[in-house]
Amino acid sequence: MDIKEVYTAINSDQRVRQLVKTAPLNIIERMQVKHFDSKQFILHQGEQYQSTYLLVKGRVKVFLNSPSGKQVVLDVYDAGMFLGEQEAIINRPYSASIINISPITVLAIRNADFVEWSQRDHRFADQLISNLSAQIYHLTKRMERYSMHSALQQIGLFLLNCADEHIPITRERITYEVDTSYRNINRVLKRLADLDVIRIDHATIKITDCQTLRKIVETED
Repeated sequence: MDIKEVYTAINSDQRVRQLVKTAPLNIIERMQVKHFDSKQFILHQGEQYQSTYLLVKGRVKVFLNSPSGKQVVLDVYDAGMFLGEQEAIINRPYSASIINISPITVLAIRNADFVEWSQRDHRFADQLISNLSAQIYHLTKRMERYSMHSALQQIGLFLLNCADEHIPITRERITYEVDTSYRNINRVLKRLADLDVIRIDHATIKITDCQTLRKIVETED
């Protein structure tokens, strides 16, 4: 592997660069840059892998599959996120499945190298703890939303959160954030559109009445 390609990948994203800037040189030299087209990067729940991956470009979906075939999305990661870091540290099979939902570039790091990196680079270890804590917090809030809110409330809360953070809203994003079927998502969106609280323009969704949408979410049984 050309070390220049590794450094080009590292420097292509600020979050990645900050994570790697104090990594031991011998570990950087053993990293590998890999590229995958959409849905060609798949890591399976229950399987054990020999590498940890740092996402440099693109997006991946983290999800659970039940024996009945139901899929529950846990999160969507973009650049600067590790894949498999928890499993590398505790030497366990993957607790969830991962698939890329766009073309991606990753840095592949041998598990042994990743563990050594976390032990030798104290600045990185602190950042890793912070990242893992944020993931646990985010997952807890998501599970609360899944278990305690109706489909309409889940969708409404997600729409309001996107509006607060000025995040573009698409049907695709909604499917990754709520625990319900695509058909039910369309039914809820149509209901909200009929109430004139959202406007649907092909795949893009805009909130037209945040106050009413918030009231609907709060009063939904």
